[in-house]
Order: sequence, then structure tokens, then C-alpha cells
Amino acid sequence: MTLKPNTMKKSNIFSYITFWWLNDLFAEGRNRTLQEADMYELDPSDRSEEICNKLEKHWESEKEKPGKTGKPSLLRAITKTYVNKFMVLGTLGLFTEILRIAIPIFIIQLIRYFENKDTSPTWHGYAYAAAITFSSIILPLVYHLYFYQMQRIGWHIRASTCALMYKKTLRLSRRSLQQTSTGQIINLGSSDVARFDFLPIFLHYLWMGPLECIAVWYILWQEVGMALLAGIGVFLLITITQISIGRQFGKLRSATAVLTDKRIRLTNEVITGIRTIKMHAWEEPFAKLVEDARRTEVMKIIQSSSMKAFNSCIYFCQEKLTTFAILLTFVAMGGTITASKVFSIVGLLNALRLSTGMFISLAIEHTFSSIVSCKRIQKYLILEEYDTEQNKDANESSCQPFVKLQNFSAMWETDKPHRKKTLQYISADIKNGELIAVIGSVGSGKSSLLSALTGELSALDGTKKIKGKISYVDQLPWIFSGTIRENILFGSEYDSKWYTQVITACSLSQDLNVLKDGDLTPVGERGLTLSGGQKARVALARAVYRKDADIFLMDDTLSSVDTAVANHIFHHCINGLLLKKIRILVTNQMSFLKDCGRIMALKEGRVVGFGSYEELLDSGFDLVTFLNKNDEANKTDQSFRLGSRTVEHTFNTESDTRQSAYYIDKLKTATSTESTTSNEYLSVGNKEEVRAQGSVKRRVYLNYFRLGANTIFMVTMIIVSLASHVLYIMNDWWLAEWSQGFENHIKKSSNSNSLPKPTELFTLEEDGSGSSVNLNRTIFSANTIDEKSTEFDTKFYRNIYIIITVSMFIIILLRANMHFYFCISSGIRMHAKMFNAILKSPSRFFDINPAGRILNRFSKDMCEIDEFLPPRFWDFLFITGFIVSVIILTAVTNYFVVFIVIPLGAYFVWLRKYYLHTSRDIKRLEGTTRSPIFSHLSSTLQGLPTVRAFRVEKQFKEKYHQNQNLHSASWFLFLTSSHWFGLRLDLITAIFISAVAFLCVVCASLLNLTPGEVGLILTFSAGMVTLLQWGVRQSAEVENLMTSVERIQQYYRLPSEAASEIEATKPPADWPFCGRIQFNKVSFSYFKNGPNVLKEVCLRIKPNEKIGVVGRTGAGKTSLVAALFRLNELENGEIYIDGIPISTLGLKDLRVAISVIPQDPILFAGTMRRNIDPFDIYTDDKLWEALAKVQLADFVKSLSLQLNTEMAETGSNFSVGQRQLICFARAILAKTKILVIDEATANVDMRTDQLIQSTIREEFKHCTVITIAHRINTVIDSDRILVLGGGLVKEFDEPYKLLQNKNGYFANIIKTIGCQEAKILESEAKRIYDKKYLLDNHT
Repeated sequence: MTLKPNTMKKSNIFSYITFWWLNDLFAEGRNRTLQEADMYELDPSDRSEEICNKLEKHWESEKEKPGKTGKPSLLRAITKTYVNKFMVLGTLGLFTEILRIAIPIFIIQLIRYFENKDTSPTWHGYAYAAAITFSSIILPLVYHLYFYQMQRIGWHIRASTCALMYKKTLRLSRRSLQQTSTGQIINLGSSDVARFDFLPIFLHYLWMGPLECIAVWYILWQEVGMALLAGIGVFLLITITQISIGRQFGKLRSATAVLTDKRIRLTNEVITGIRTIKMHAWEEPFAKLVEDARRTEVMKIIQSSSMKAFNSCIYFCQEKLTTFAILLTFVAMGGTITASKVFSIVGLLNALRLSTGMFISLAIEHTFSSIVSCKRIQKYLILEEYDTEQNKDANESSCQPFVKLQNFSAMWETDKPHRKKTLQYISADIKNGELIAVIGSVGSGKSSLLSALTGELSALDGTKKIKGKISYVDQLPWIFSGTIRENILFGSEYDSKWYTQVITACSLSQDLNVLKDGDLTPVGERGLTLSGGQKARVALARAVYRKDADIFLMDDTLSSVDTAVANHIFHHCINGLLLKKIRILVTNQMSFLKDCGRIMALKEGRVVGFGSYEELLDSGFDLVTFLNKNDEANKTDQSFRLGSRTVEHTFNTESDTRQSAYYIDKLKTATSTESTTSNEYLSVGNKEEVRAQGSVKRRVYLNYFRLGANTIFMVTMIIVSLASHVLYIMNDWWLAEWSQGFENHIKKSSNSNSLPKPTELFTLEEDGSGSSVNLNRTIFSANTIDEKSTEFDTKFYRNIYIIITVSMFIIILLRANMHFYFCISSGIRMHAKMFNAILKSPSRFFDINPAGRILNRFSKDMCEIDEFLPPRFWDFLFITGFIVSVIILTAVTNYFVVFIVIPLGAYFVWLRKYYLHTSRDIKRLEGTTRSPIFSHLSSTLQGLPTVRAFRVEKQFKEKYHQNQNLHSASWFLFLTSSHWFGLRLDLITAIFISAVAFLCVVCASLLNLTPGEVGLILTFSAGMVTLLQWGVRQSAEVENLMTSVERIQQYYRLPSEAASEIEATKPPADWPFCGRIQFNKVSFSYFKNGPNVLKEVCLRIKPNEKIGVVGRTGAGKTSLVAALFRLNELENGEIYIDGIPISTLGLKDLRVAISVIPQDPILFAGTMRRNIDPFDIYTDDKLWEALAKVQLADFVKSLSLQLNTEMAETGSNFSVGQRQLICFARAILAKTKILVIDEATANVDMRTDQLIQSTIREEFKHCTVITIAHRINTVIDSDRILVLGGGLVKEFDEPYKLLQNKNGYFANIIKTIGCQEAKILESEAKRIYDKKYLLDNHT
């Protein structure tokens, strides 16, 4: 995307410092909604590639020369990268704090001017007012320049760390991938790195704060002497407490991060396995798992929030408590209270409030949390990488490519030498032009062999030599979000002639011709608009299109397509276009073995046969027996494979190719009766994320408040808030009254002239040499009131002051805790509502919205709501109350200020509204440009083996940098626009305090202002410097953060599926009784008013009948299953199960009554036990019995932890066939009256397929079984065969009867298999038919 030229580059020094160059953007933002194209180009020094390379250079240096611990340090690498610029900016920060302290010093001098007004010249007052004005204007100019540059460093640390993590992801070994998960990686790249944004901002205050304290304490020592020690003691006590809290916060952050990882991992599993969860009716148990994880996480968040509440209270009370300690000690030691003395203490300590009260505590908090995040990211960055050197000769073009293995052995778990090797002593010499078929049972090492050739599996023994470029097709085809053409080209140049040849050879021409946009049709994440067979052919076309590739590795590519398409691909593609290439094809389809050059038979990782078809037969090796025999123990291979992080498939949606075209075309224009918000989230082809426009609606806030607390709690919190502000203002007001009362008492006293003037309380004496200055501390003698000659009641003022101060601290602490509790409670309920809405939303929602986009809500948005929104909301509310109180107090004291407040207030209201028009859009852009980063990361993890096999890591890095640069462009605007606004707010404050200072000088006589009143209003006004802009910026930030609330609320308003249970129509407990199924004129589509993928389907299935469903790829077979499970509601007609219409039932009641073994085996991270019996319903004996029936018992017993063996995310440490067998075990345990098998044996060998079919016939002989299959031999013994085509029932009868119609659909499907296999199937069909009717006649 082309962005606008960055106007900051051409700005002059004035425009740069004042952010004047942003004015045009704000003018545009006021008139219309900003889009991505309105963002500015990044400066080269801000681009992802540049900053990543700088950090990577120091990280690589760390890995080469680790420190004393022996491990590389990410924190040290970051420090080396940014320390120079960071330290230079520290001088600018120091200048900022000098200006901040200068303002109260000038105010003290102005108060003293009023105390000695009779003897001081008038121009002194104007000079001090001018000095206050100058300091107040220069301070925000320097402050915002400093803060922007520090935030820029934080942005660079975050972005460079994210890019470094992505580069690491591309190099992770398979074993490393088992030690992490997609959810954890996304959490590291969202929540953990977010700490770096804030770390540099406050870090300088760890040394600037103490320096400021020393300077202020030196000045105050001259005012109050030894009494200052009490204040220092309080300050140190608070600081030590903050450090302790910071350490504890770091520990909590570490614990919370682990718990958040777990929650995000569970959420990711739910999102990627949602169809499996829905079809098994597992929503409630999985919701419970996530709820438990969230509850544990929230307990830690509440603990850290209580600490944040204390820190927030301390920030606003630190100056009050320190003043309290100093003044009480001062009075107890005999000192007297005067206006200049009180407000010199208050003013100077007030100047320390930001740097020591807030910034030091934030620096400590962010330092400890950043250290924790650094360690977590560092742990990820030092994970084991796959060996890039082992295939260094591969992917180099060669005129004579070859593959040579000599006694090659390998295993996935090299850290467990006692385990059997995955591949054992394999030798092969493959030359150019050869076609090698690799056959074997489930888990025999076929996919592992291809992984070894691509470099994913390293050698233990022997040698491997490869010459030539590799092209690879994974067993589970990986399709990324983009167009069909983008998926096929995969970064290569477009060659129309070669492209057409590839499309034709891969049997994609017909599919593309009927699509309106052809190969430019967008497919969503995981290929949502494609059937399983179409995805397999697109993945194959991607591999074949690499014209310069020499070696083609195809992992069971033909199993996902029907027989006719498989024949076309084999003869026109594998033995056609690729005839002169090295081809290694994993397959168990006997019909193709004769046409292969050589056949490699694998068993338990060993080669048990290798040669041509004829050579193997001549040697006595019986291929048919090898592929079909039930060997001694019916064992599957016991190689515990650390498999690839495969595509996290959803249940494939099949439709006729013409229907697919219509489906994709209509998705963009389909209408619905649901809300606009819902439709936007269910519209297919939306590559961009839905983004709200305009201001955050009032209902978003109201909903947030309602979820946080009930009415009683809210009313109580409002009362406590008002009380806190009253007590906060009264604290300083009472000091003014105290000092004024004392001065009035002195004036009334007949002996007042004998008392020294306040300025005489300290005198300076010079020694004889003139080289030293000593304090003549006469304060406690000369200023002590003789109790016999006065009646001034110091005790009364002191006691009231104690009561106000203690009450203030307690009330503010109570308010802070109530506030954080309220915010966290709202976040808890929002997460629960969003997750429940996600679970109940239609499955189509998950097809359309990438997993990364959904996880963005659960990770980044929830992080902002849990951790960032509560403190921002607190700052906004408290500072707003403080500013309103100050304005009221100032206006009451000096009503001339009203004439300044009104225009400034009007300008402020206009400015805030003007700013929010643009800032809301910028924040929303920041949210939507963040999602593609996570989606790209998630997609990369899914297709990592393919990415590495094709050696396109460079292109994927470039794509990541593009996505991150787009997000950085929005972040750049977010930072600069906030400082544009903050600077103008600070200038308003500067004008206000300047006006107050000059009006005090001008109107002092007219209004009879006392020094105490002048000190009070000036001190409070000075406190507004930077505080006003901080508060108002926090209010804008609150609205920006409320966009995260808005985004989450958008999700929990998603349309829902039908009710889980309906009491009025709840079926009997023993339903279904016999498993009778009737389709009565059923029409079905995947979304409301969409094209029908099933059309007027009518059929009756008898109780206990075994039905085989066949048809071309995209005939509607899987749609039949989707209709039965009501993954969307029927358009027309009805389905009856044992006479009960399923549309009247609750979804849970329907789905628990049917067992399903899906096309793509979905497993979840956790133990083997949890994957077979997710919710601990069955005994161990039952589990072992189920495993034995699917031929996995011996394999699981061979694992060291057996049923407690940990499975990786998506079960990727097991072969695809083993995963499917585990799904079978689930179905056997469920024992329902209806079983649906959707091409579940496509990825297992024929022998295992036969064993499974035998198990089904035995275990489910009293059940109704519907089997969808490409392998006709799988269903040839079915009671009846259902032939589908174009969503219509073409034929439905017994196999033998269908074969009698030589021109019938089923007969034509059989013909495409080959003569020999067709005769075998016809003979089998006749045998079963004769046996059945002979038995019936005999009966």
C-alpha cells in the first residue's frame, strides 16, 4: 500500500518541536474517516528491517560471546543497541526537570513578595510572574520533545524484538515447536513486547528522581531545618515500598504471563478445532477449561491491580504525606507556620510528584515486568534451530540432480536414545527422471523420509547427499489467505503459458473456469472456499509451478481426490509435466504402483523392499500382501514422530465447483435479517478487518460500567470519589487557613512588633575568611510564641490537619481499590461473554475470520482492558476532579480568573473534540493493522515445512516487515498526534498559570489577597502544569483504549446458532432408538440466502444400515454431514432421526446422539488420555480397550508415559494416520446409534483401512453407519451406496445392483479405477450380494 509522504521530514525546527506539521492530518480527520492510505511513510530509521538488523547484530554477538552466565542476554543486546541515543536524551530529560523545579521556586519568591509587599518594589512581583510564565511555556516544549523521542525508542525495541522473534520462528526445529504453541508465540508478540513501549520513557527517572530530591531537600533544609528529616524518612519509606511492590509485580507478571499463555493456547485450540468441538457438542466442557484458565489468570491480575491501586494512591498522596510529616515535626519542634514556608514545602514537593510519585514507581514496575518479558522472549530465541547446513547443496540448480542416502538413520526425539529410530539404515540412489513410490503402513516412516529429504529431520548415522532444487507437497495441504493464483505462484514470476499447463495437469481448469474471478478468487485462511480435494490440487500446483525445481516430494497427494481426478493427476502431472524430474511419491494406491520406476516399501522405519514392480514380484515380495496383511500383532509403526506443525484444518466444506463459484460470488452481496454488525463479521472475502467509525458510542461505556458493578457499588464509588476530592483540596486549604490564622493572630497581638518578620527566621553569617556560609538557626528561639502572652490555638489547627490528612489517605486508597476492582470485574465478564459468543457463533464465522484476527481480541485487546485501561481510567477521573476543584478554588479566591477560564475552557473543549475526531481513527487503524501481523505469524507456523522446503523464508520475512511497517505507520501517528494534543493542552495550562500570577500582582490590593491565598491558588495552578495535559491525554487514551472494549463487544453481539437445549422438544434419554434417518426434500447452504449445496435431497436410511457415500470431489458429500449436524440451518425440507425432526431439537441434544470421525483429525495439546476422553468419563480399562480396537494399544504402551504422553499442538508429534486412529478411538468410546465417517481413512494404508473397517463392522454392527470415501473398496461392502453429484442424489441402491447399470454413475466411477481393480470390486460386490440373499432365502 502506498502511503503519503512524511511531512515531518520537511518541517522546520519550530514545526518539529510544536508538531505543527500534523495540522493537515487533523484537518482531514475532522472532515472524514481516516484510512490506511492517509498514514505517512516511515522514515528509513523507523522501518522494521532497519531496526531489526541493528538488534540482530548485537543479539548474534551475544550468542557468540555470552556473559558470565554462559547464556546470551536479550536485555544486554537491547541495551547495546539503544544505549547511546538513550543517554543523550537523558540530558534533555534533566533540563525538563530543572524547569519543573524552577516554577515553584519562582512562586515562593512571589509569595514572599506579597508577605513583604510594603517594602518590596512592584516590579519584583511582575518579574517573578514573568519568570513563572517563561518557565511554564518552555517546559512543555522540551517535555514533549523528550517524551516523543523516548517513546520512539520503546517502539523500536518492541518492533525489532517482534521481527527478531519472527525470524527465529522460521528457523525453529521440530522439537522446539513442541516446546511452544501458537498461542504462546502470539502472547509473546503482543502482551510481552508491549512492556517495551513504556520502559524507556520512565527509566531515566531512576537517577533523575533522586537528583531532584537532593536539590529540593537542600532548599527545604534552609526553610525547616531538622524537621526535613521526617519528610525524608516518609519519602524513603514510600520509595522502599514501591521498590518492593515493583519486585513483587515482576514476579506476578511472570506468573500471569504463563497463565495467559495457557488461556491463549486453549483459545487457539478452540478456534482451530471449532468444527470438531461443535460436532461433538463439546462447547460447555471447553468453555469450562477456558473459564478455569481465565479465573486463575484473573486472580494474579487482581493481586497486581491491588498493587497498582496502592501506587496510584501514593502518587497523589506522596506530596501530602511528606508535607504532613515535615510540618508536624516542624511545629512539634517549636516552629511557626507561615504562608511562604507552607507553600515552599507544598510547591517544591508538588514539583517532585510526577518524577518521584509516578515516574519512579512506573520505572520500577516496567523495569521488573520488562525483565520478565525479556527472559520469556530470550527463552524463545535460544530454542533449538533446524540444521540449515545439512541441505546446503539442495535447492541449487543442477544439470544432473540426484538424491543419495547411504545407511541413513534418523529420529525425532534425539534426547531419548532408548527410543527406536524413526528411520533405520536407509540406502537409496535416485537419479534424474525417476519416479519412486514410497509405501507402508501407518507410522512406518513415509512422511519422516520426506522430512529428512527437506532437511526437517537430521541424520543420526549415515550420509545424505542431495543435488537440485526441492519442491514439496505436504500430506495436509497448506493454503494461506490470498488468491488462488498467489497460492500457486508462491512468490514466483507469473508465466501464463507454463501456468496454464500446470493448471491443466493438476485438474484445476474446470474449477477455475466457473469462478467469476477465476484464479484471482480470494480464499480465506486455510482455504475456506475450497473443498479438500481442491486444496490438495492447489498445493500440488504450487509445487509443480516451480519450473526450476529438480526434485518433487509428494506426501500422499492423491488420497484427497477421487479416483478419476487421481488418474488425471498421475498421468498428466506426475508422469506428464514432471516426467524428466526426480519424483518421490508417498502413496498406498495399488493402481499406480506399476507405473512407478521403483517402489520403496517401509516397515517400522526400515526398507523391506526396494525395486521396480516386476523386480519386487520376481524377488518374492508380494505387494498386495504387504499392503493388506494383518501382521503378527497388527502393530502400527512405533516411531514417535515429532511431526510438522501442520495446517490447523477445519472440517472441509465441499460443494460443486459451479456452486463454489456461485458461493464465492454471492458472499459479497448476500443479505441477512441479522444486524449490520453481525453481517459485517460474516461476510466472506473480507480481507480487511471490520473497523468501527466515529466516536466510541455511549452504549459501549454504559455496557462496560454495567458489567463492572451493580448500582449500589457505583453509587458508593461516586460518593467516595467526591469525598476524596473534597478532602484532597481541604488538605492544602487548611494549611492556608492555619498560616493565615497565625498571621492574623500576630497582627492582633499587642507585642506583634517584637516578633521577627518571617524572612528573618534564617540569617546568613559569613566567617572571617569569607569562604564559608553558616546557617544561624534562630528559628526555634526567636519564632517561638510565649504561651503566657498568646492564646493562638496551634493544637486545634494541628488536630484538624491530622484528621483531614489521615481521612484523605484512607478514602483515596479505598477509592483506588474500588476503581481497580470495578475495572477488572468488567474485564472478567467481557471475556466470558465474548468467549461464549464465539463458541455459539456459526462455524462460517471461523471460516471467514483468520485465527490471528480472533486471537488478537483475546490477547492484545484483553491485555489492554486488563492492564492498561484501569490505570488510565484512574488517572483521567482523579486528575479531572482535581482540575475542576482547582478552577473552582481559584475562581472563588480571585474572581477575575473567570475571565481567563471561560475562553480557555471553551478552547479546551473544542480542542479535545477536534483531536478525538482523528485520534479515534488512528487508534482503530492501529488495532486493525496489528491483526495481519498475527495472522501472518499464525499462517507461517501452519505452513512452516512448506515454507522451508520451498526456501521462501526471505519472501515471508519481507511480508512480515511490510505488515509491521504498516502497523508502525499507525503507531507513529498515534505517538505524534498524542504529543500534538498534549503540547497544546500544556500551553493552555501555561497561559492559565501566567494569568493567575499576573492577576494576583495586579489585583492584590483590589481583592485584598493574603499571602496564604496567593500561595494556595498559585501552588495548585502550578500543579496543573503537565498534569492537565496528562489527565486530558489520559481521557483521550481512555477513549482510544475503549476501542478495545468496542472490538470485544462487537464479538459478543455476534449472531448465535440455535439453542443448545430446548426443554419443550427434548428427546427421550434413549433416543435415537434404532438409528433410522430420513432426508425429506432437504436443501442446504452454508449461510442464509446463499446457494444451495444440497438440492431437494430425499432418501431413507434404515436402522443399523451401513451406507457408503461416493461422488466426485465437490459433489456435496461433506455437505450432507454438515446438514445432518446442523452446522447451518436447512434452507428447505427436514431431516428425521427415528421420526423426530432435528430442526426442533437443541443442538447439543442432536449432536451428542451422533458420533463423527472427521476428514481432518483434530487433536488438542495435552495428554493422550485427554484426547481420547477429554472430560474423564471413562475408566483406563475402557481407554485401553478402545485403543486396542484401533490397533494403537501396543504403540501407546511403548511410550514411556503411555496414556499420560504429552501431545503437541494439533497432535503434530503423531503421524496423520495415527491421529485419525485416535479419533476412531473416541467414536468407539461414545457408542452412539449413528456413526458418520467422513473420508477418515484417506491418510491410512490399505491394511490399516481394512482393520478399521473390520472394527467398524464389529463394534457398530447394531448402529447406523454413514461412510464417505474416495476409496471404493472401503464402502463396496456397504448395504447401499449413495452417489452424489452437484448436490443431487444421482443413485442410491445396493452396490451390486448399481453396477448392473453399466452406464450408471457408480459404474462409471468404478471404471476409472482400472480394469483389474474394477473386476475385483465387482466380484466383491456380487459375493456380498449373493451371500446376503442366499442367507435371506435360507432363512
